[in-house]
Amino acid sequence: MTTTNIPSFLSDAHNLDHTTLSSKFHTIEIEEVERCRRANDAKNEFSVSVALRDDSMKFNRYSDILPFNYNRVKLIKRRPNKTDYINASYIEGPDKITQYIATQGPTEKTIDDFWLMVWEQNSYVIVMLTKEQEKGYTKCVKYWPEEVKQSMLFGDTCLRIELESEELVPNATCVVRTIKIEKLENSQVIELRKITQLHFVGWPDHGVPDSPDTILNLVNKTNEIQRQYIVDIVNSQVPPGKVGPIIVHCSAGCGRTGTFCTVDTALAMLPNFKDDNTDLISSLVGHFRTQRRTMVQTLTQFQYCYLAVLSKLVTNR
Repeated sequence: MTTTNIPSFLSDAHNLDHTTLSSKFHTIEIEEVERCRRANDAKNEFSVSVALRDDSMKFNRYSDILPFNYNRVKLIKRRPNKTDYINASYIEGPDKITQYIATQGPTEKTIDDFWLMVWEQNSYVIVMLTKEQEKGYTKCVKYWPEEVKQSMLFGDTCLRIELESEELVPNATCVVRTIKIEKLENSQVIELRKITQLHFVGWPDHGVPDSPDTILNLVNKTNEIQRQYIVDIVNSQVPPGKVGPIIVHCSAGCGRTGTFCTVDTALAMLPNFKDDNTDLISSLVGHFRTQRRTMVQTLTQFQYCYLAVLSKLVTNR
């Protein structure tokens, strides 16, 4: 195999060795520690003071994975005993080449908030990267109906959620669910949308999938569905008339979520990437860490980003 058309950050063996990648990941970690030093200072650029408020903390799955004030998603609809807070962050690749909402797996207290966010942000694709239970711990509650044709009604948000279908996609190791969302007014449906959830079940917490192929297939499937929604919604000329960001979550909304966003964004950038010895993966992880804490949480996940992108390039040659 030659190294033609494979950028130097992926073709240089020295850049891919364990010591080099460990050093790069350590630098990213140190930069994050510095950002966190004044995280509770509302005037700080990377403050998480809103997430730390008493009326917000009860809606956080974990006390240390919190959205920055500056790019947190704000819920629009006002409801009793709720604020505009949800543990979710707007995430953008360089020059907005990709856009996501990274969020925690819903808890019992935040299922209604999650669906309200899906509706208000006009999102049509949800990528779920965790099982509901892992090693005896709840990582995410089931926020969709148990059975096909069953529904869930959220009175405060006037939204009804119905599971229309689900099927296993073997090569992507994921379950694809079609979910209908109905907006109600005086018990009558005033708007209806159908969205897609891709539930990837082959990714352990803090770990990586067994093969790069599965995440690459998931990325392809996700973008294929998102592109089709964009075409359909624009052509239909019915509300809302636009398609919002892909919503990506695992349990905390950082490790597996960040890895997915990094691989997807790297692949989107590579066709126009100028090989000037810039390490695109390391740069992207650093970029995403300024938008949400611990995006790509472990060294193993960091290394996996390189493996997945390199595998895609080699396979496509």
